[in-house]
Amino acid sequence: MSVRDLLPPRPDEMHKGNRGRLLIAGGSVRYPGAPALSALGALRSGAGVVTMLSIQSVCALCAARIPEVIYCFDDDLFRWKDTAFAQKNIDALVIGPGLDRSVAAEIFTSRMWRDWPSKILVDGDGLNSLAAVQDDLKPRKDSVLTPHEGEAGRLLGITPEQVRADRPGAVRELSERWGCVVLKGHNTLIASGEKFAEIKYGSPALSVPGSGDVLSGCIGAFLAGGLEAFDAAVLGATVHGMAGDMLAREGIDGVLASEIADAIRKVIHLMRQGK
Repeated sequence: MSVRDLLPPRPDEMHKGNRGRLLIAGGSVRYPGAPALSALGALRSGAGVVTMLSIQSVCALCAARIPEVIYCFDDDLFRWKDTAFAQKNIDALVIGPGLDRSVAAEIFTSRMWRDWPSKILVDGDGLNSLAAVQDDLKPRKDSVLTPHEGEAGRLLGITPEQVRADRPGAVRELSERWGCVVLKGHNTLIASGEKFAEIKYGSPALSVPGSGDVLSGCIGAFLAGGLEAFDAAVLGATVHGMAGDMLAREGIDGVLASEIADAIRKVIHLMRQGK
């Protein structure tokens, strides 16, 4: 099976709910744009309904940029517990983009890891929260973690340099501990149990602020669209990498994360055409 074969089907009679419903929980006063980039990555990857859970100020800023998103705000974000809403309306969760670091964020992330009823992807400061409370958490087969080398090091209790020295070993060790893991970087690695993949696509054009947020939304869209964790991670990382290659043809400097998201739509269209 080729990566193209993993793309969710698009029958003529489909509606937006068939495309998958994704919730993105994140954002903070310090990092208000991160969940917006994740949402944009999800929409450009074909998600049908994207809902953002954040504080009111972040939702207001993001709504001015992306009106296609549903906004669910709570200024006491870390006390949000509406799992009944989740079971009825959401197929997958992305947690962590722009969440910032605090004890409250750690408690919130760990609670969502334990209690969230469907697929979950943890990125950004959600990973830092997991690193702080990981002794109390069990692995999940329906999860994806997307660390860079620094975040992977914090999860493993080693330095980024040690991760870099043995990236395959690091991603496999993380996978044994958590579930499916995407170790970002040059030649992104993905591990889930016995499954392993190396993504050959990607360029320095992707090394910009917000690129990882776009990736989390892209993989989240495929999770919500029905793919299992490993397949969603492989497809998302491939599409994200190909978008970087497409942008690099016009130069590797000055690329914006939002442009990576916009290029994802073009990449998927070409993939569906067999190109």
